[in-house]
Amino acid sequence: MNVVEGRNASDHVLTERQARILKAVVDQYVRHASPVASETLVREHGLGVSSATVRNELAELEARGFICQPHTSAGRIPSETGYRYFVQRLMAERQLSRSERVTLRHQFHQVALVREEWLQLAAVTLARGVQAAAIVTAPHMRQSRLKHVEAVQMQEHLGLIIVVLHDGTVKQQLVTLPDGVTQARLSAATSRLNPVFSGRTRVEFSIKVSELPEDQPLSLDETFVFSHVSNIVKEIDSRETPVYHSGLVELLDQPEFARSDRARAIVELLERPQTLRDVLMPGSDADLPAALVDSNPVHVVIGSENRWDWMRECAVVTSQYGLFGELTGFIGVLGPVRFPYGVAVPAVRYIARLMTEVLVNDWPSGSSTRTPEEIDRVS
Repeated sequence: MNVVEGRNASDHVLTERQARILKAVVDQYVRHASPVASETLVREHGLGVSSATVRNELAELEARGFICQPHTSAGRIPSETGYRYFVQRLMAERQLSRSERVTLRHQFHQVALVREEWLQLAAVTLARGVQAAAIVTAPHMRQSRLKHVEAVQMQEHLGLIIVVLHDGTVKQQLVTLPDGVTQARLSAATSRLNPVFSGRTRVEFSIKVSELPEDQPLSLDETFVFSHVSNIVKEIDSRETPVYHSGLVELLDQPEFARSDRARAIVELLERPQTLRDVLMPGSDADLPAALVDSNPVHVVIGSENRWDWMRECAVVTSQYGLFGELTGFIGVLGPVRFPYGVAVPAVRYIARLMTEVLVNDWPSGSSTRTPEEIDRVS
């Protein structure tokens, strides 16, 4: 289901010829970044009408707010209304070829067990493919689910608690061991506790422990490990989600950011993780049921639709990946309003679905039921 969401396009429907001309203006301007003349449209886009007819239609499109003329003697450029109409009604998506999809899937699955690597890979891949800045947030659970816990004796009274979460997070913490604790006792404690921890949140494994039979309480060693693991997970749940980005050079190569003040604003944006998270998150999934994000739409935010005035020269294409209600992250690209939407939208959609595939393979309920061919078909 290929869905693009954003503000509604104009209620005024264009004629077929006006739509073809608007699409040609957008395509031409996105490629060359210079106002488009009627002669250029006739010569390069096979409209099948004269320059005079095109000029009349351009005048009508301008009067209705779909295009504008930056200077009296210049050609036309799309307005935000024109871009919005284009994205929702006229855009032809440039789909990834099968060889590109196979290559990307192979790269992602090579690093599937190292979260930081595949998150950075997603950012780099998008930045190169769209020639824009790419932003990816790490998958985040409202409450972390444990996968495995280890306890290691380092020295006589020094130990290491290792907590592995299902989203790939690994947290290590040095602890002071009680007198007499050995590696054998620590291993015995984790051996009993891991079935209690595995696949559960801090609240869930605490309830599970409280439900143990009265004649099978936790030992002192198990209580020691349990307490430290609970505190570690609590700390993880309270921290901010990491953000990865790539493509600053690609973005600053765009003529819209040649001015130093605009370039500075973009550089500062990419240095503020919380603002990057806000850019990618158009809303909350708090009320959505847990489900694969196969049908999650791609969101397109254009110019003044952004929440900050200083981003009026920018467009953002975002989507969500993972499991609604459980483990989710955001992925997107940031560029000028003159954006190759037909490239950005399918690229963001495919990478988001591929990241969902990689993530779900390691989810506690079992491996993904989708084959590589199935993920290709829905993309």
